Amino acid sequence: MNRIVLDSAAVLAMVQGEPGGERVEALLDKLEIGSDLQVFISSVNWCEVLTRMQRDYPAMTARELMTALTSIELVPFDKTAAEVAASYALVSQALSLGDRACLALAKINQASAWTADRILTQFDLDVPIELIRN
Repeated sequence: MNRIVLDSAAVLAMVQGEPGGERVEALLDKLEIGSDLQVFISSVNWCEVLTRMQRDYPAMTARELMTALTSIELVPFDKTAAEVAASYALVSQALSLGDRACLALAKINQASAWTADRILTQFDLDVPIELIRN
């Protein structure tokens, strides 16, 4: 089974029609038709998405967005995830909490991390990184 963790930047690229967003949309379409995929998002990254949506699209509620993204598994940021995420701060202080939450979830679930943030490609990480835009 192919496992993918979405960073908030990847979800926002899709929602906002930014470059690379079409790759995320195609991924979710595959998931909907029953492909051999599992797609996750950390509750930390989900908070980032909701925060941005409230600011930029106040008419869209969290419930509407979650309904649109029902195939993505929302994973709580628990003690294990916090410990793994904290360890990524040793890689670079430039990695945000959201970046580290995404990486931690990918590591825990033996998944690749999909992102639009180039910063994640600048480090030697122990999870595969898929940059959604060129």
